[in-house]
Amino acid sequence: MTGVQTCALPILPDPAASPVRWEQDVKPVVEGRCVVCHACYDAPCQLKLSSWEGLARGANPEKFYDGARIRAAAPTRLFIDANTPEEWQAKGFHPVMSPASATAAGRMEQSVLYRMLRLKQLHPQPLTGMLPAEVPVDLDRAQVCTDAAGFDRFARENPLWGMPYGMPNLAEPEYRKLVRWIAAGTPPPPAARPSPAAQPQIEAWERFLNGGTARERLMSRYLYEHLFIGHLHLAGSGDREFYRL
Repeated sequence: MTGVQTCALPILPDPAASPVRWEQDVKPVVEGRCVVCHACYDAPCQLKLSSWEGLARGANPEKFYDGARIRAAAPTRLFIDANTPEEWQAKGFHPVMSPASATAAGRMEQSVLYRMLRLKQLHPQPLTGMLPAEVPVDLDRAQVCTDAAGFDRFARENPLWGMPYGMPNLAEPEYRKLVRWIAAGTPPPPAARPSPAAQPQIEAWERFLNGGTARERLMSRYLYEHLFIGHLHLAGSGDREFYRL
């Protein structure tokens, strides 16, 4: 293999350093390097990295789209079909982040996400030329969704399959941000709050949709039966502030 090996040793958190935050520090790296594959419903191993909740849901080896399946499969829609990691694990998902109660070193050792990133740093991709034959990119390649217990075997058998898969290594500053965040217990972003412009409109909609008049009940029933239109952008709120009924 050719290329520069970076960050081969684990990176432990510096107590004096400022905390790494999801929105400001981690999400820009993930959006720039990870969501190209891990964002849609058919993301590899159903691992959705475009939100912290997707990471908390974890990975599932069952393919979302399976042309050979003749029976309906239970949906695994984020924010809809389950909400907590325990509920997702009951649906066949396994965690890719470590328990928040572990030590910093333990969090990294138990994190599939960290070990995938580190595997790529230990076996850097060539900077030029074709991908090695050991890194298949064909559409019908076998899907391998290892969990923490099986990672050592996965790494022995597929040393070139670190993340980002089939792409150049993360830059060292990007890698360090993600590792520090994992070592800190992958803290979630603060809960989103309605903007001052949206709050009174939310209260008005809730009063209307919970009202008892024939008009209010008819509108509520219509929206329930056509829930795909129940997405709102409220006047005066930010361009990226949306609500779902």
